[in-house]
Amino acid sequence: MTGKAEAVHAGWVDDQPEPVTCRTVVRLIRGQRYLLVVTEFHYDSTDPYSVCVIFNAHTDMTVEWRFGRELLLSGQRQLSGAGDIQIWPSEIHGSGVVFISLRSGAEMDVVAAPAKVIDVFLERTLEVVPLGEEDRHLGIDSPVSQLLDEI
Repeated sequence: MTGKAEAVHAGWVDDQPEPVTCRTVVRLIRGQRYLLVVTEFHYDSTDPYSVCVIFNAHTDMTVEWRFGRELLLSGQRQLSGAGDIQIWPSEIHGSGVVFISLRSGAEMDVVAAPAKVIDVFLERTLEVVPLGEEDRHLGIDSPVSQLLDEI
């Protein structure tokens, strides 16, 4: 990997290719307050279209959000999403960030995650399952093939 991966390497849970799990600290923005929250970004080829974000990782009060990997990819470059989840790139004090807005009912939280972490996380997910090859990892062909063999 490039030097960019080395800069965020401390956040990787392990060096295994899969599942891709990155632990980092994000800023949860609530009104005028910024809370630092330990967060895990997780990707597994058994659910190839989705990424999972777990806030307050490894505590008794975790909150999990699951959304499309393509939404996160698109949100790196431009405002993406509608409704409950929106993602967009920005900068804070000269550092790249990715904002993730999460809405549940009347409540909304905005999270600022380091862009370098998101970039390397997504690079690793694309190494595991390249974009456009997600359907090959759904495991549908095997049961269908078994049924056809029995006929």
